[in-house]
Amino acid sequence: MILTDIQIEAVRRFTSPIRVEGLGAGLNILAAPNEAGKSTVLKALRTVLTLRHTSKAQPFKDLLPYGGGSPHVGVAFTWKGQSCWLEKKFGSGNLARLDMGAERFDGEEAEERLQALFELEKISKFEAAGLWNALLVEQGESFAQPPLQGAGRASLQACLQQNIQGVTGTAEASAMLALVSKRIAQYQTATGKTSQRMRQMQEEGEQARAQVATLLARKETLQEDISALEQVRRMLAQSSNPERRRQDEEKLVALRQIRDQLRGLVAQEQAAQAQLSAAEQNTQYILAEQERRLTRRADIARLEQVLADARSGHTRLGLAVQEADQKLVHAQASLKSAQNCYQQARTMVSRVMHKATLTHNQQAVAQERAAFERANAGWARLEKAQAALSVMPVDAAFMRRLGKVVQAVHQAQARMQAQATRLEATLLPDAAGTVWLNGNPCPVGPQSLTDVSELVVDGVGRFTITPPTRQSDALHTALATARSALDEVLQEVGCHSVDQAESQHEARRQAEREVEQASAECMALLCVVQPGDIAAALDAARHKLNEREALFAREQAAQADWPEDEGPQPDVEQARAQEQDALMAVEAARQYEQEVLNQHRMAHARQEQALAQSAQQQQALQRDRSELEVWIEHEPDPVLLARATRSMQDRQHAQAELARIAHIRQQEEPLSVVEQGILRREQDMERLREQITRLSMEQMERETRIRQAEGDGLDEQLASAERHAAQVQGELEAWERERAALALLEATLLHAQTTQTERYLAPLVQAMQPAFSALFRGVTLEVDTQFALTGLTRQRAEDIKDLSDGTREQIAVLVRLGFAELLHKRGAPAILVLDDALSFSDSQRLETLFDVLSDAATRLQVILLTCHAEQFTPLRGRMLSLRPMERFTVPS
Repeated sequence: MILTDIQIEAVRRFTSPIRVEGLGAGLNILAAPNEAGKSTVLKALRTVLTLRHTSKAQPFKDLLPYGGGSPHVGVAFTWKGQSCWLEKKFGSGNLARLDMGAERFDGEEAEERLQALFELEKISKFEAAGLWNALLVEQGESFAQPPLQGAGRASLQACLQQNIQGVTGTAEASAMLALVSKRIAQYQTATGKTSQRMRQMQEEGEQARAQVATLLARKETLQEDISALEQVRRMLAQSSNPERRRQDEEKLVALRQIRDQLRGLVAQEQAAQAQLSAAEQNTQYILAEQERRLTRRADIARLEQVLADARSGHTRLGLAVQEADQKLVHAQASLKSAQNCYQQARTMVSRVMHKATLTHNQQAVAQERAAFERANAGWARLEKAQAALSVMPVDAAFMRRLGKVVQAVHQAQARMQAQATRLEATLLPDAAGTVWLNGNPCPVGPQSLTDVSELVVDGVGRFTITPPTRQSDALHTALATARSALDEVLQEVGCHSVDQAESQHEARRQAEREVEQASAECMALLCVVQPGDIAAALDAARHKLNEREALFAREQAAQADWPEDEGPQPDVEQARAQEQDALMAVEAARQYEQEVLNQHRMAHARQEQALAQSAQQQQALQRDRSELEVWIEHEPDPVLLARATRSMQDRQHAQAELARIAHIRQQEEPLSVVEQGILRREQDMERLREQITRLSMEQMERETRIRQAEGDGLDEQLASAERHAAQVQGELEAWERERAALALLEATLLHAQTTQTERYLAPLVQAMQPAFSALFRGVTLEVDTQFALTGLTRQRAEDIKDLSDGTREQIAVLVRLGFAELLHKRGAPAILVLDDALSFSDSQRLETLFDVLSDAATRLQVILLTCHAEQFTPLRGRMLSLRPMERFTVPS
C-alpha cells in the first residue's frame, strides 16, 4: 500500500484546503517548523481511517477548525496495483466515499468496506481500531509500545498463523472462544460488567423484593395505628374534663389579685428610695462645700508667708547677674581677636591651594569638552534616524491589524467556496468549441460556481445554473465587506497592496534598528538607562560643561585680582600648620567664652525663675481670695449649716418609710414567684387547648388510614408479591449458574489459546530481530502473549522499564516497524508514520536507525514528520511539503 495524496480542508488550523505534496513509495519526510500543522495532518489521516463520518464524539470535536466549518479529508493510495480514493466529510453535509479501481462505495457501505480492508473492529458506535493504531504514531506515543486491542491482536495472529494453521489448530479454538464469548455477552460485557438483559432481571428482582418490603411495612403501620388509636382516645377524654378547667381558672384569678397588690408595694418602695437618694446627695454636697472653704482659707495663709520670704532673695540674685555680664564682655573680646588671626591663616592656605588646583581644573575642563562633543555627535545621528522613522506609518500594530483583515478576506473566500455549486465537465475530443460557460469555452474538470452562470451547448440549448440563494447574498456581502475593509486599511498608510505594506514595514524595522543603535551609543556616553533621558542628560552635560568653563574663567580672573604678596610665601604644609595653630587658639577662646556664657545664662535664669515664681504665687493668692469671697456671698456659712440640718432630717424620714415597706413585703410571696406562677398556668392552659386539637386531628387521621387499609385487601397483596419475588429469585439463580459455567469454559479456552500462541510467536520475533540486531549487537528478544516486548538480553537480561527514555523510544519504534513488516509479508495494507519521534537518540544510534528505516522503506512506505530538518537530512528521502489549494480536488 502506498499513500499518494492527502488533502485536508477545515481541520483545526487549516481553514482553507491544503495538500501534502510529494508523497510516494519508500521513505517520505515532512520537515516543517513547530505549529506548521504536521500533527494535524496525522490526526486527520488517523481520523479518516477509524472514525465514522456521522460521528459527533470527542475525536470529531478535536478536528473542528478554529474559524468554523465542517472537517473534510481525502486520501489517495494504491493497493494491489489499483488506484483507490477515500474521502470523508464530518459535521454538516457529512459524506463517506471509497473508490477501489472501478468500484465505488458510499455512506455506511464505504465504512464497512474500509473496516474490512484495514482489518478494523468497532470499539464504540462511531469509532473503530486495529493494528493501524500502532502504525500511525502521533506525537508523544513513540515512547511506549503500542497497546493492542482485539482487532490488532487478531491481525497479528492472522499473520503468525498463515503458515502453521494446520499444526496449531488455533482457528478452531478461536471459533469456540468466540462462540463462548458471544454467549457470555448475554450476561456480562467485555469489561466484566453486567449485561443489560441481566441488569433488567436483577432490577425486576429488586423491585419485587422492594414491593414485599413496602407491603410488610404497611401492615406493621396498620397494627401500630390500631394500638395508637386507643391511646389517643383515652388521652382526649382526660384532657377535655370541664371540672379541671374550672379549677385552673379560679387559681389564675387569685394569683392575678396578689400580683396587683405586690406591684403597688414596689411603686411605694421606689418612691421612698428616690427620696432617700436625693437626701443623701444633698448631705454629701453640703459636707464637701464646708471642707472646700476650710481648705481655701489655709492656702491663703500659706501663700502670704511664701511671698514675704521671696522678697529678700531677689536682692542677692541681682548682684550675681551684674558680675556675670562683665565676665562675658571680656571673653567675647578675646574670641574675636583669635578669630581674626585664624581668618588670615585660612586666606593664606586658600591662595596656595587655589594656585595648585587651577592647573588641574584646566585639564579636567578639556577632557569634559571632548566627551561632550562625542555625545553631541551621537545625538545628531539619533535625531536624524528618529526623523526618518516618524514618516514611516507601517508599524507592528498596523501589520497585526492588517493580518486580521487579510484573514477575514481569506475566511470569507473559503466560506463562499464551501457553499459554491460544483460543476465538473468532461468533453469528448470533437466537442471542443461547442460548449460555453458564461460566454467562454467551458473548462474541463471541476469548477466552483458562486454566481448565476449560463451554460450553452451549440445545437442543444442554453442552461442556467443558479447556486443556492439562501446564503449566497450574505456570503457575497461578507466578502465585499472584508475586501472593502482591506482597502480602507491599506489606504490609511498610502499602500496599494499587502506586499507594499510589508515592504514599508521592513523599511521601518531597519529605521528602528538604526534608532536603537544610535540610542545605545548615546546612552553609553551619557551614562543613562532609558532612551527618553538622553536629551535631558545631553542638556545637563552641556549646562555642566558651561558652568565648569565659566567657573574656571572666574577662578583665573579672581587670581589676577589678588593683591601682590609681600615677602616670601609659605608652602602648603607650612600654611596648613599656621592655620591649625590659629584654629587651636580660636577653640580655646571659644571654650572660655562658652563657660562664661553658661554662667551668665544660669544667673539670669535663676533671677527670671524667682521673679516668675513670685508672680505666680501672687496671682494664686488673689484667685483664692476672690473665690472665697464669691462662695460666702452666694451662701453665708450660717445658711449652709441650716441646710445641712434639714437634709439629715429628710434622710431619716426616707429610711423609716423603706423599713416599713420591707416589713410588709417579708409577709408576702415575692412578685417574681407570683408572676412566674401566672405565666406557668397560662401556658399550661394554652398547651391543653393545643393538645386537645392535636389529639382530635390524630384520631381522625388514624381512623381514616385504618379504614383505607382494610378496604385495599393488604394481606392478599402481600401474598401475591411474595410469590412473584420467589419466582424472580429462582430465575436469577439459574442465570448465575449458567454464567459461571460459561466463564469457566472461557478461562479454559483462553489458557489453551495462550499456550498455542506462545508456540507461534517465533515469526514475530524473526520479523523484529534484524532491526534490533542492527541497533543492539547480539540481542535476544522476549515477547509475551500480548505481542509486547517485555525484555531483551545483551550479555544479561534487561527489563524494558529499566532502560532510558531514548532507548525505550527506539525499541517502541522498532516494534511498530516489526508489526508493519508482518502485515506486508501477509499482503495486508501497511505503512508506518512517525510524528516527531527519535528526538532523544544520540547521533551514533540515529545513524543506525536511519539505515534500518531506509532498508524497511525498500519494502513498505515510511513517513516521518519532524521539526528537526537538519537532524533528518542524512536520510535522503522524499521531501514533502504542505501546499495550499484553491479548492478540494476529487480524482476523476
